[in-house]
Amino acid sequence: MPYDKIIVSENGQEFPYSESFDGESYYYEISIVFDDRDGELFISKWGSHIAFDDDDSWLDFKIAPSDFFPNQKELTHGNILSYMNTLLERESEGRVIPKEEVEKHYQRYLKSE
Repeated sequence: MPYDKIIVSENGQEFPYSESFDGESYYYEISIVFDDRDGELFISKWGSHIAFDDDDSWLDFKIAPSDFFPNQKELTHGNILSYMNTLLERESEGRVIPKEEVEKHYQRYLKSE
């Protein structure tokens, strides 16, 4: 998904992103640097993960945005920035998923379709 929008934080930091929607959720892909690592933050109403560019691992969070922003069909820039801050504060709750495990999950997903 190519980035076609930008979120600007209060301190002027820019986060390129793209968004999409369907009948079930919203989906955001945001370019970020997390712990000095480049990656993409993927957000849906059920949770999020960061896919790191350097080793294709994920940092998976079971922190649902819908718990913070219930009944919203899309998130505002303020919602996204607030949620990103929550992930930073609760980094220890994230689960690292190595590239090999990500690939196994993806292959299972493809077979289920």
